[in-house]
Amino acid sequence: MGAKKFTAFAVVSTMVFTLATANVSAAPSEQPPKAKKMAVLEKLSKQSKGKEKVAWNKEKGVPTFVTGKLSDKQAKTPADVKKIVEENKALFNMDSASSELSLISQEKDSLGFTMYKYQQVYQGVPVFGNELIVHTDKNGTTTSINGYYDPEVKTAGLNTKATLSLAQALNKAKASEGVANVSKFDIQKGKLHVYETEKGDYRLVYVITLSTLEGKQPVYADLFVDAHNGAIVHKIDKVNHAAATGTGTGVLGDTKTLNTDSYSSGYYLRDITKPMYSTGGKIETYTANYGTALPGTLLTDADNVWTDRAAVDAHYYAGKTYDYYYNKLGRNSFDNRGATMKSTVHYSRNYNNAFWNGTQMVYGDGDGRQFTSLSGALDVVAHEITHAVTERTAGLVYEYQPGALNESFSDVLGNLVENKNDPKWLLGEDVTTPGIAGDALRSMSNPNEYDQPDHMNEYRNLPNTREGDWGGVHINSGIPNKAFYNFVTTPGITKDNAGKIWYRALTQYLTSYSQFIDARNATIQAATDLFGANSLEATAVANAWASVGVGSSGNNGGSGDAYEPNDSMSAAKAMSSGTTYNGLISSATDEDWFKFTPSTSTYLSLSLTNLPADYDLYLYNSAGTLLARSEYAGTSSESIAGTIQGGATYYVKVVGYNGAMSTTKPYALKATY
Repeated sequence: MGAKKFTAFAVVSTMVFTLATANVSAAPSEQPPKAKKMAVLEKLSKQSKGKEKVAWNKEKGVPTFVTGKLSDKQAKTPADVKKIVEENKALFNMDSASSELSLISQEKDSLGFTMYKYQQVYQGVPVFGNELIVHTDKNGTTTSINGYYDPEVKTAGLNTKATLSLAQALNKAKASEGVANVSKFDIQKGKLHVYETEKGDYRLVYVITLSTLEGKQPVYADLFVDAHNGAIVHKIDKVNHAAATGTGTGVLGDTKTLNTDSYSSGYYLRDITKPMYSTGGKIETYTANYGTALPGTLLTDADNVWTDRAAVDAHYYAGKTYDYYYNKLGRNSFDNRGATMKSTVHYSRNYNNAFWNGTQMVYGDGDGRQFTSLSGALDVVAHEITHAVTERTAGLVYEYQPGALNESFSDVLGNLVENKNDPKWLLGEDVTTPGIAGDALRSMSNPNEYDQPDHMNEYRNLPNTREGDWGGVHINSGIPNKAFYNFVTTPGITKDNAGKIWYRALTQYLTSYSQFIDARNATIQAATDLFGANSLEATAVANAWASVGVGSSGNNGGSGDAYEPNDSMSAAKAMSSGTTYNGLISSATDEDWFKFTPSTSTYLSLSLTNLPADYDLYLYNSAGTLLARSEYAGTSSESIAGTIQGGATYYVKVVGYNGAMSTTKPYALKATY
C-alpha cells in the first residue's frame, strides 16, 4: 500500500462519527512539499464545506484555477491579499508570496468583487506569461485564485544580471525585423523578463515591442532578445490582420448619421459626444491618402455631407463599438480610461487588411476581388478594437491556444456588436470576395465550412511561423467560436448575457498564456459570479465547452458517466448499501458526489477501487463538514470506515489528485452500511 498524501483520519467533535481503519493512519514517509499541499487542500475543503473547485497544471504540478473560501481572514488591501496567498502558497510550491509576486493592477467591479492581478517575479525580474489573479467578494472574502505560476524557474540557476543594455537589445530587435534604419516608430520599448523557451529552458531576455509602418510591411511585434548574447529567442507577431481573421462587412451604400466636430470653416470627422470626452477622449478618423504614414490627415468637410464611404463607416462603426462596450459592458474605450480611438482609412493601395497596431486602427480598401473596403464592416471594426481591449486586460499572447482565444474573443465581440439576425453567425460575409454572394471568411455556427476545426479532436498542431498561422491562431479559433455559438443559442440565453459572461472572463480571469481549458473555467466562473453556480447560464457554458471537447458537461461533470451531472453536493446522486457505482473522473476539474441516508445508526465501510490514477475519497455531513478522508498516493484503493448515525444524510466525494483523470476507465465506489 502506498504512502499517505495526508492523514486520512478525522473525528467529529461531537463524537457521532468515529473512524477506525488501517487505511486512515498517517505515514511519516510522506514528502514534505506534497504533505503541505494536501494540508492546504484539506483546509480549503473545510473552509469551503466541500464546495471548492481546483483545476491543475499537470506539467508544473500546481493549480491553474482554485475557487472556494481560501481564508477565514478578510482581504481589503493588496497586503491582505498577499497574506492570503501566503496561506495557500504550498498549493503552488511557492516559497514566498511577498518576494515572488508583484501587483500589476487592482480593480473593483459592479458586483463588488475586487480583482488583484499579480506578476510572478524571479529575483525581481518578471517571469513572462505568468500571472496570478486573486478575487475577493464585497465582504473581503477571497473566492478564487487563478492563472499561471511556475515553481520550476527557481531551480534553473538563471543569471538575472543582463550583459546587454536595453539600447543594444533594441538595435538587435530592429535589425532582425529589417527596420534598423527606420526613424519613426509608434512603439519602441523593452523590459527584462525571464522566459521559458519551447524546449523548456529558461533565458533572461529583453522583451522588445516594436510598431512601425515605415518598413516593407507593417511591424507590430514582441521580440525576445537574449540579454546575454543578443540572440533572438522568440518572436510574437501582433499585427492582427482582418484578412487572416475574416471579420468585417463591406461599404454597402447605406446612409448614416455621423457625430462630427465643427470649426470656423467646416467640420472635422471627430466625435466629441461620447462619455470619454469628459476626460479628453475622442473618436477621430484620418486618411493615409494611399500612403503608409500614420495617423495621416484628420478628415474634414465643408458642408458636413461626407462622401468618403470608407471614412464614414470607420467613424460610425467605431462609435457603435464604443457604445456597445460602454452601455452593455461598462467599459470606457479600449483602455477603460476613455482613450481616444483613432482610425486611419485608405492605407496603402489595394491593401487587403485591417489591423490594430498597438495605438490605433488601420484599414485598407481591399483589391476589389478578395475584399472591398474593410472599414465598412461593423464586425471588422469591433473585432479589431476588441484586440485592443484584450491587449489591455488578459494580454493573450498571439500564438497557439492563447492566440486562438485572442482571435475568438474578437470574433465573439465583433459579432455581438454587429448584432445581425444571422443564424449562421458569419464573419466577414459582406466584405469577402464581393463578387461571390453569400461568401464569408468564417462561420461560428459551422467552422468546418471554412476549413476550421469545431472540436478538439480536429485541433491542428501547427508550427509557430507565419506560414503556420502562429500555431493556428486563426484556424483553431473555430473551436472556442463554436463553443460560444453553442452557448449563445441555448434556449433561455440572451446575447447580452452571453456578452457579459465572455467579457467578464476576458477581463477578470484570463491571463496571457491562458489555454482553452482556462477559458472554459473562466467563463463558468464568470457565469457563476453573474447568475449563480446553479444557473442556466453556468450549466450552459459548461455544456457548450464540453460539446467541443474542452472539459466536461454540467459545470464539471464527466462525459459518458451515467451519474452525471453530480459535480457538487447539491447535485449528489443517491447510493444504496452494497451497490457498486462505476463513475468517471473525466477532466482535471471533475469531481463526483454521492449521498446516502442510513435508517439506523450503523457501521460504514466505504471503498474506492479500480483506480486508473491517483484518486481520493472524502466523506461529509449535510452541513458540509468534512468527516473523513482517504488520500493514498498512487493508484491503490481508498477506504473509509466508522460508525455513522441513523437518519442523517452523508455525502461522498471522489476527486483526482493534481488533476488525475481518465475518460475511459471507471472507478468502483461502494458503501456498505
